Amino acid sequence: MWTFTRRSQVSPESETAKRAAEKSLQEAQARTPEADAQLSESRRVTEQLKAHNRANAYSDFIEGIVLGRLSDGRS
Repeated sequence: MWTFTRRSQVSPESETAKRAAEKSLQEAQARTPEADAQLSESRRVTEQLKAHNRANAYSDFIEGIVLGRLSDGRS
């Protein structure tokens, strides 16, 4: 039978990956003010786009009614 020995050395790649994961976790836990500001801005812009799209849909609806009535009058 072969005897297997454990490696006592850790590969540089795994150490690099471990440090990167720890740094990413610390940044996520810190929730920097810049990230919060960007998230708030993103949510605000999203809400503005939704409101704009609703207004456009309503405008298109009214335009359809008006044009429909105009075309009925010409017949």
